[in-house]
Amino acid sequence: MNELKRNIGQKVALVTAGFCAMLALPAFGLFVWLWLERGLADTWVPSALATVGFLGACAVVLYVISRPQPPLPDDGVPTER
Repeated sequence: MNELKRNIGQKVALVTAGFCAMLALPAFGLFVWLWLERGLADTWVPSALATVGFLGACAVVLYVISRPQPPLPDDGVPTER
């Protein structure tokens, strides 16, 4: 079977996904610390949680974008039905 390879854009997306995932970890630690120190009533706590959610969502979307895709069939070749 032919192994699928990532193009340069997909490689950049994969590296960026890893970077977002790494940034989400200290943001989660900040969220927990703020929650324990200030409580849920403080406005910084939900902002920190929103940051964790944003970075996590970015990591997931960028990872999905980075997955190698099979090549599209040629236009002249009929497809199976």
